[in-house]
Amino acid sequence: MHIHNRTVIFFCLVFVVMVSTDAQVFKGEIIGGFNLSQVEGDQQVGYRKFGAHAGVGVMFPFHFKKGAEEKPWAVSMEILFNQKGARKLNYYHKLKDTIHADRAAGKFEYLLRLNYVSVPVMFHFTDKDKWTVGVGLAYNRMFSSYEVEYDIPVNYDSIPRLNPNDFTALFDVRFRIWQQLKFGFRFEYSMFSLREREFPQTIYKSAEKRKQYNNSLTFSLIYMLNEKKVDKEKKKEKTEKPYYY
Repeated sequence: MHIHNRTVIFFCLVFVVMVSTDAQVFKGEIIGGFNLSQVEGDQQVGYRKFGAHAGVGVMFPFHFKKGAEEKPWAVSMEILFNQKGARKLNYYHKLKDTIHADRAAGKFEYLLRLNYVSVPVMFHFTDKDKWTVGVGLAYNRMFSSYEVEYDIPVNYDSIPRLNPNDFTALFDVRFRIWQQLKFGFRFEYSMFSLREREFPQTIYKSAEKRKQYNNSLTFSLIYMLNEKKVDKEKKKEKTEKPYYY
């Protein structure tokens, strides 16, 4: 068994143990959404790559003051299927009798599809049980990839392969939509380069070497398990002011 497979299995076992240890302490998370991603340093611009973002998580609320009823702080761990990458549509493939005939084939000028198993660990703060802000780190293990330029598979004899291990920094914001359902936004960026690629000289650009990094925006829905429902009935305190004559 490969080391990365053992790592993923280890995190899965930790997740199961944490959830089953004390249902009154830990909150479960069911997560579903999508990524808009790009790869910094690939000579393409824009969050054009759409990918899935789905999985489960567990959250442990706490307070630094022992015995406090409200617990605005929390640590969490997730296990996710994460799709990232980059893409650029090919303008030339729609043109006929073009001088760029070598580029006219294929819908995409460039396409990079990366499939990861991600394990984020985060530290959160919740304000008045509505907004939750978090920061953290994630280990991402790539289990498959697909990379083409003008519909031609990239030759890894001349271009370095992408590092299958990616460590990222996270910034996460959530707010409650209804009861245990929350909307989440996340920004994620690689801490170390995936590879260094040399781009040849063209008419418009000189030859250069660039380090490449994953860069993604995530939009998701999170359903919280074992979280108390919000009481919709707001009690209005009626204070009767005495009349003075």
